[in-house]
Amino acid sequence: MKYLKTVTKERGILTSPYKQEIKKNMRLEKSKSISQIKSMVINHERKIESATGVILQVSLFTFAIILFTF
Repeated sequence: MKYLKTVTKERGILTSPYKQEIKKNMRLEKSKSISQIKSMVINHERKIESATGVILQVSLFTFAIILFTF
């Protein structure tokens, strides 16, 4: 006895190409958001390093002014 294969035709907005396009867009957005998170972390680290450098420069400048005034 042969098994009958029933083929269902997809209808409406949930067609197979539409589903594939949605999945593709989700993957792209996910990779974009991961890269945005990475760049945000790197930029935050640079800002912290920059802020630390500024604090050290200001404190050294203040120390030099105090040293020269006395």
